[in-house]
Amino acid sequence: MRIEDLEFLIEVSQSKSITLTAEKMHISQQGLSQLISRVEHDFKTTLFTRCRQGITLTEAGEMTILKAKEIIEKYNELLNNLESLSQLGTHSLTGSLTLYHSHHAAMEVIPRALKIFRRKFPDVKLKMVECAPIEAISKIREDPSTVGITNFPEAYYHDNKKISQYLNPDLCLTEICHEDLYVCIPKSWPLAKKKNITRNELGKQLMVYYDTSQYEDIVSLIFQENHDMPVPFLKTLNNDLYRQAMLDGLAFGIVSMAEYNNHRLLKEYTLLTSIHLPLVYNWVSSANYIISVEAQEFLNCLNISCKK
Repeated sequence: MRIEDLEFLIEVSQSKSITLTAEKMHISQQGLSQLISRVEHDFKTTLFTRCRQGITLTEAGEMTILKAKEIIEKYNELLNNLESLSQLGTHSLTGSLTLYHSHHAAMEVIPRALKIFRRKFPDVKLKMVECAPIEAISKIREDPSTVGITNFPEAYYHDNKKISQYLNPDLCLTEICHEDLYVCIPKSWPLAKKKNITRNELGKQLMVYYDTSQYEDIVSLIFQENHDMPVPFLKTLNNDLYRQAMLDGLAFGIVSMAEYNNHRLLKEYTLLTSIHLPLVYNWVSSANYIISVEAQEFLNCLNISCKK
């Protein structure tokens, strides 16, 4: 069982609804029902009963939810303690590190890790270079002392031609985390009043793009079955300008769940649809070169930050 499973159970106990919980937690109703059934099977007991008023907890369910909250609290406490402990064990590193990364990685997985790393190792000469994932892989192969953080759609695992660009015997790829990208539309649009928005309804609508080749690929994957593709309204690498186009009701875009939850104005003025694309983030290093202490420490900081 995962910590996330306990969080789903707690949310169901509070909302008393599979439907509401599925919408809020961005999981299918079928997937949520299967999760509950799996947990009940593992525990060999019934946690929820269904009635006209919704879902209610059994006596075993009440005990489980109580303990689940304690477990999550202890888990978060453990993560904080481990971070504090790692800070106490800081080494006086004075070397250098070149890190290649994608635009999405710079928004999602790097900021918190960078903050931890800089606090622990202020004397390390860190050079960060934003580039496309394929370009990052090429540069790491050319200079094995460098490392990188790449991301690619999970669908690439089912496309031999696509995944072959990333999986190479000269490289080591370590998965850091997954992050779902969701289609996000302005609440001022008539479409926002619909309960279920389809990809076809978004065809020919204006869309704001991040001006990267990978972003074009992501859009193509999301709308690959459409006859009509979204119309580019704006292409930019400026995060604020990208969000503002959505906030002003000018275009729709794609954002991660984390970005949406952490940005107050996005939650207030835009709507996260159910249309999404799973993204996989990987740490990339050379298979023919022993990773430096500086690189290993940055990876440690990434792992700490991604678990929060």
